[in-house]
Formats: sequence, structure tokens, C-alpha cells
Amino acid sequence: MKVIILAGGGGTRLWPLSREKKPKQILPIIGTSTLLEQTYKRLRLGFKDKDILVITGKKYAREVKRQLPKLPKKNIFIEPVRRDSAGAIGLVASLIYKENPKEIIISAHADSWISNDKKFVEQLKDIESIIKNNPKHTLLVGIKPSYPETGYGYIEVNKKSVQVSKSILYKVKCFIEKPNLEKAQKLISRENVFWNIGSFAWRVDHLVSLYKKYLPKNFSILEKISNSPLNKLQSAINREFPKLKSESIDYSILEKTKDILLLPAKVDWSDIGHFRSVAEMSDKDKNGNTVYGKSVLLNSNNNFFMSSSKKLITAIGINNLAMIETDDVILLIDKDRAQDVKKIVEQINKKGMKKYL
Repeated sequence: MKVIILAGGGGTRLWPLSREKKPKQILPIIGTSTLLEQTYKRLRLGFKDKDILVITGKKYAREVKRQLPKLPKKNIFIEPVRRDSAGAIGLVASLIYKENPKEIIISAHADSWISNDKKFVEQLKDIESIIKNNPKHTLLVGIKPSYPETGYGYIEVNKKSVQVSKSILYKVKCFIEKPNLEKAQKLISRENVFWNIGSFAWRVDHLVSLYKKYLPKNFSILEKISNSPLNKLQSAINREFPKLKSESIDYSILEKTKDILLLPAKVDWSDIGHFRSVAEMSDKDKNGNTVYGKSVLLNSNNNFFMSSSKKLITAIGINNLAMIETDDVILLIDKDRAQDVKKIVEQINKKGMKKYL
């Protein structure tokens, strides 16, 4: 089984820490190692280097190689442009298919926090036998929601479970994309609803057949790339990959196919995608404040303060605020609107202030 780490995203909701030239996955957002390094270290608990593949953007390739020195260079694939998850997964899958059509693959994001790495990887390893028994199915890993998050996708499953090998699975009923707060509050009260954490598994020949059926133009382009000689592969990727339609694999393939199983994860999980999630994974004082730096806080609760300078952070009567200071930017935002940071990034881009991105 091969595991594909997706490490090409821009991380706009963690701006101004995450920038276009240095996005969140190659930064030490939580702890002293980067999110990518943490993901790689986690996967090495159950996978050999030869079975770990990374796909990233050309802007980040050098840094990815520096952070993962033990990973074979041929296991790092470079996108010339972003074409979303269907492009990234499709590229690596088409190349694996060329080598071994019956290989089992699973995708993993480079920016996830997991409560128990060993237990999580043990479950990933179980996926191999599940797919062997169900070679024409897609398998998703799901997490029981712990709060009404509006920035995640949700998955509704049939209430009756099925057992495959040692695992209890559910048949997927439908996908629910990023609900509003009211709907999210209703969803988390239901036993048959899970968060979609973006870990998907297939036998690679089945996945390729799904591309051929649902994304035929992309399939033709990827087939052309995979048929290129090895010594001209990157040139083919640079030439053909930008022709792909940019699509999420969730919308373009998963939501159109019926044979999908869900494996409930036995761990806690968080997408380190915005400052509220960073705050939740960080240490807090007795009033629920997380502070990176020196501070004096009076009558202030549930805040997240992060400063790259060594300035003293002070606050009186402030609640539920996120304040992030870098050398050139100060961001202030209600923690409950952490998902909206990407809107600020969009406005900065529109105003031509690209030096801040």
C-alpha cells in the first residue's frame, strides 16, 4: 500500500503566518516541527519510505525535500500549478497505475493534527485488507464531530454497520458540504454523521476507472503524462498538468459514485486550517487564553494571541479574539469567524497589495 501526502495547498485561512511562498504545511504552526514533518513522522510508524509519496507545488519543492531528507527524491512529485485534489491525487495515481494497477493507495493531508499517531496509523494499515476484499469500492476515514464546525464537510452513513475483516464499516449515504451553524448543530447530534477528513483509499485501477468515467478529459491528460518516458516525466507534467480542470475530488468523483465505505477513526482529529483550530490544539491558561509570547491579561477570556516580535501582549476585557502579529501584518478577528480570514486575503489580492501575501 502507498500513502500520498497532499502538500501543495496555500493555507490562506492561516494568513498572515501562512504565505504564498511559505504555506502552513512547511511551517511549525504547532510545536517546533512543521506540519509536514509531523505528518511524515506519523506515517513512518507504519510505512516505509519507499511507500510514502508527496505531491507539492514547484514553489515548495525545495523546502519539502529539505524537510524530508530520507524520502527518495523520486517519491516527491511537483505540480507546476495548482489543480486541486483531483489533479494532485490523479497525477500520482496514474503513475502508480502504470507500475502496478492493483496497488492500494490512500491519501493524507499534510496539515492534520491527530491525538494518537500510533493508533491512527494502525487503522490506516487495516485499510489494505479492507480494499483487498472490496476492490471496486472507495473507502473514507471519518471522525465523529466534537463541535459544530462550519468549515468542514460532513458524511452521512447508513445506521446499520457492516464488518469487513476486523473493521466495522458503514455505507456512505450522502455528503454534506460546509453547512451553516444551525445545520452543523443539528448534524453533530446525529450518530450516523462524521467529519470528512480527506483521507480516501482505493485500489488504483478502480480509481483510474472513476477518472475515466467522471473526468474523461482529465483522464486523457493524465494518461498522456503517465505514458511519458521516465527521463521526460517532469517535462510532460509541466506541459500537460496545467491543462487539467481544477476540481476537488470530493465534488468531481466521490459524490458521483455509490460504492463508498466509511471507516470511523478511533482517534481525535483536527484540520489545522484556521486559528480557532490552532487555539484548540494549544496550551491554555486558566481563563482559556492561548498566548505565544509574554503577556499581562486582565478580565480576558478564550483569546488567542501570537506575536513574532518580542513585544509584551496586554489586554483588558477582551474575549474570544484572535490576534496574530508578524513583521508586516497585524490580524484581529473574532475566533468564531476564523474561517473568514481567506476573505481578507481575497481583498488584499484585489487591492493589489500582493507583497503582504
